[in-house]
Amino acid sequence: MLIVPAYAKVNLALEVLGRRSDGYHEVATVITAIDWHDLVAVHVTRGEGGVTVHITGGEREWAAPGELVHAAASALAALAGRASDLRIHVFKRLPVAAGLGGGSADAAAVLRAGAAQLRTLGIDIDVAELGSVAASLGSDVPAMLAAGAVLATGRGEQLRPLPPPSLHLAVAVIASVSTGAAYGALCAEELGSLGRVDRVAAALAAGTTPAEADLGSALETAACRASPALGEALVTLRRTVPGVAWHLTGSGGAAFASARDAAAARRLAAAVRAAGFPARPCRTLGVPVLADRRAARVIAVTGA
Repeated sequence: MLIVPAYAKVNLALEVLGRRSDGYHEVATVITAIDWHDLVAVHVTRGEGGVTVHITGGEREWAAPGELVHAAASALAALAGRASDLRIHVFKRLPVAAGLGGGSADAAAVLRAGAAQLRTLGIDIDVAELGSVAASLGSDVPAMLAAGAVLATGRGEQLRPLPPPSLHLAVAVIASVSTGAAYGALCAEELGSLGRVDRVAAALAAGTTPAEADLGSALETAACRASPALGEALVTLRRTVPGVAWHLTGSGGAAFASARDAAAARRLAAAVRAAGFPARPCRTLGVPVLADRRAARVIAVTGA
């Protein structure tokens, strides 16, 4: 059995460039992994290609396996042929529908750990196929598989690696938001680029801290239209600690604020918890989760 962390992410900046004919939206976003994670255990044995998934923990009862995790395990079993059985256990720590990529992180961890387990049985999964499976599962899964920091374009599957930033953040979970509803609420005038994502990517590439004004999600206005509760929660959050800029991540559910250091991040998180929101201090991950040369190859095959 192999147990791996499934790290959450924040979208440091996100812009929605337009609608696509396939029903998705064209996006540009800088994604970075943070040190908040689920745990995913993968056990692979020789068998008939069966898949079982169990999910426990978190703030809800799991009556059925997560669809994305099961899809990832099933796709991996299909790549391996009928030579192996996969048993997956996910222990949830990340909140659901918070814009932190929890389900995508779990699916990516299944692919990563499952491929490593299969190699011990002499079954080497082609990296290009692994990247293609990640892209087929969801827009965030390729970035979560690559980990570290990436500039994601297309519908999120085209990745360019960036130097991971070293940032202290306070992350607050303020509402549960449907990603589909947020994108569906977009108006035409909210589509397009203001250069924020390019500037954040350039800052990371140069090894500097992105400008505060460039952080955040262009989906915020639409997400608040889709979920008035999110808009109210953001107002409350921003009033809790005056002078602190809180940025929505992705389509929302969670927001983040930059902090000077770990102690400042802890103080911010504590203030937000006192206001009634779940929150914790986080740090961006400086080392990609795929800590070998295969990481760069996964990024390359998913679109560099």
